[in-house]
Amino acid sequence: MNRRIISLTAVAVLAITSPASLAIAQAPAPAPKAAPSTFVEKPIGPTVAASKLGVSRAASASKTPVAHDTRLGAGRNVALMVVGGAALVIGAVIGGAAGLLIAVAGAAIGLYGLYYFVQ
Repeated sequence: MNRRIISLTAVAVLAITSPASLAIAQAPAPAPKAAPSTFVEKPIGPTVAASKLGVSRAASASKTPVAHDTRLGAGRNVALMVVGGAALVIGAVIGGAAGLLIAVAGAAIGLYGLYYFVQ
């Protein structure tokens, strides 16, 4: 019974705290707008290009490297908040004196990260 309550609580917390941006990221991309096309006559009969099997590089592949996204890393302060929150939850699940110690340490780490994140 106790394990079931903990599982249901964890599922409820996960459902409430999961961001909606993940659901938007999973949505299919909108269809691209049709560009004005020019008619290209295709050769009649079999071709060498049609006989290739497997994966081949697209002809329109760009040779320029992709620019690095500076917002990719969350940073040290956000990492401290996440680790502190995880330790807080784990301490609550463990219970007892050891769980209380882990939860208090997690709260301190999370608040430390939050303090420097707000600065």
